[in-house]
Parts: sequence; C-alpha cells; structure tokens
Amino acid sequence: MNRAVIAGIGHTAFGRLEGRSALDLEAQAARLAVVDAGFAPQNVDGLITDPGAAQGVLQGIEPHYLRLGRALGLDPDFAGTEILGGASSAGSIQRAAMAIEAGLCSVCLCVYGDTALSTAGSYAYGRGDEAAFGFFGAAGLHALAAQRHMALHRTRPEALAEVAIAARAHAARTSHAQLKSPLDMAGYFASRMLVEPLRRADCCLVSDGAAAVVVCAGERAKDARHRTVRILGMGQAHSLGTYSNSTHFDTLPAARCGPRALERAGLSAADVDVAMLYDCFTIVVLMQLEAYGFCAPGEAGDFVAGGRIAPGGALPVNPSGGLLAEGYGGGMLHVIEAVRQLRGDAGERQVKDAEVALVTGHGLGMNSHTTLILGR
Repeated sequence: MNRAVIAGIGHTAFGRLEGRSALDLEAQAARLAVVDAGFAPQNVDGLITDPGAAQGVLQGIEPHYLRLGRALGLDPDFAGTEILGGASSAGSIQRAAMAIEAGLCSVCLCVYGDTALSTAGSYAYGRGDEAAFGFFGAAGLHALAAQRHMALHRTRPEALAEVAIAARAHAARTSHAQLKSPLDMAGYFASRMLVEPLRRADCCLVSDGAAAVVVCAGERAKDARHRTVRILGMGQAHSLGTYSNSTHFDTLPAARCGPRALERAGLSAADVDVAMLYDCFTIVVLMQLEAYGFCAPGEAGDFVAGGRIAPGGALPVNPSGGLLAEGYGGGMLHVIEAVRQLRGDAGERQVKDAEVALVTGHGLGMNSHTTLILGR
C-alpha cells in the first residue's frame, strides 16, 4: 500500500450553519483540500463522496458524486459514493488507495458533507415497535451494546464517563471544536439519561459541515505542498446479521479487521502513537480499545481510568475532540486530525514524535468497520 499517500486536507466550520447547503460546504472543503495538497483542480482525476444522513444516497435519480463533481467542474476517470454509515469516510480513503494502486486514477478527492443539524429529522427516527420503549435511532442500538458490555464484564458507568471527559479536554485545545465546555465526573452524571445507560454526554454531536482529503499516487508526492502521509495498511469487516446474530453486541467487526490491518503494516497496537477511534458513542471507544488489542476483552474500563486517553495520557485518543466534542464529520475529521498529527501541524495538541496513527470507522447498526494505519 506504500504507493498511495495522503497529500491534502481541508474542512469547513462545524456546527449550525444555517443558510449553507451541504453541496456548498462540500465544495468549499474540497477546494481547500486540493489547495492544501498543492494541486490544481484539473489534476483531480478521482472523486469519492460520503453523503451524511440528511442527504441520503440519491436525490431523485442523480447520485451524490455526480452532483458534487458537477459543482466542482470535475470530469474524473474514477468516481463513486461510499455508503457504510460512519465507516464511509475511512472506507472512501481505502477505495481511493485501491483505485490508485490499480492505476484507475492518480489524484483522488474524498469528500464528506452534510447539514444534519439544520435539517429537521435527520436522526429523529424510531426503529419499529421498539420505539415505544425508547429505541430511537443509533442511541437505542448502542445502548444495547453498552448494557451487554456491562453484563459481560461488569463495566461501570465511570468508564463511559472517562471517554466523554477526555473528549472535552481534547476539544478545549482545538480552535474549531464545536463543544469546548469542560466536563468532569459530576457533570457527566448530571447529564440527562437518554437510553439507559447512555446519557447525553455519551452521544456524539450532530453537525453541519464538510471535510475532504486528497489521496494521490506516490510518484505525485513530489508535487505536494506538505509532507505526505503514507497509507501503511487498511482493513474492513462486517457483521450483517444484527439481531439474528447472537454475538452481534458482544464485540465489533473491528476485532477481525483491526489486527489484520496492523499486521499488514508490520505493526501492533503498541506501535500506535495516536488513536483516532470513531466515537459516535462512548461505548464504541471502549469496545474498539479491546478489539484492536490495546487491552484484553473486558478490560477497557480499567484501561481508560485516570485520564489514560486524555491529554497527556499514555494513549491519546482523538486529540481533536472527536465526534463527541470536535464535531460530527462522518469520520473524515478523524483522518484529517491523524494527518495533522503525523505532519507535526497540530499545534497545542500535538502528540510528541507521532509516527503512526490508527484511524477507524464504525457504521450503521454496528454492522460495518473500516481501519486505516497511517505513517509519517
């Protein structure tokens, strides 16, 4: 995978951006990423898009990549739209790398964008008759996973709190973060319960915004404006049974693709300097720490205790604040922060001597997982 590198990054503001369309935000982020890479628009011959929940896959019969490509004035040799829920952004980087490896394109633009916060009803949907019992959207689904983890491993709510508290502490050092207010243990337990055991503080933000990454062939790296970031390894795994799979809530597909991706890169969890773990809910962070081998199954609660994943901790997790506090960027902001860390451009939140970053994506009903191993 050493041929494919990440050459450029860009994103808009995140929050409530009324009056801005998703297409407008995506175009802005895309242009910023191309400029950051040091390329011209005519150099882009690949486009992969990741539309958020408010946009969906289609408007009428026109695919998302077609609308964005037309807005950008692109006629690429390779194009498509990745639909893996929260695993889509990392998945789009994977697809771009594979296309480059196959010679289908040489400069591929990967773009996420949405206006979910200013679009009513983006996530406010029930799931069948279970909605009568509070089973609304992704929160209800992941509450089942949290309950299962607590039942199997005696995980305490304080472990979930540690993840939320760390995210806020990281976001306080991120200028563009959407949620910078400090959080402590008392504040966590004062947070409103949504679907037991998940409180408001356990749930990610909803945001308007867009983010983009330029992936290019290694031979094009000499034209890049900044130090490029290598794609050392990647992996993908899926658990499609959901309720028909009796072990669906016990672990994540990450337990299959994570170790494989690290092995392909010739690395282990101990080699990871920065972990950009998809954090739609705090329980997902705990489950990923176990799945990737940072700790044994059932030990994530002890692993995160005492600020281990917070600023200054032994394993910085989501140093920009992640989905819980930076903003909901579909997972593309996770890629961008990893690139900043590996470039040495993260400012106050820079992890010293960061050389290896893990980036993950987690999507749909806990069905899909994507892994990227990035290197300096």
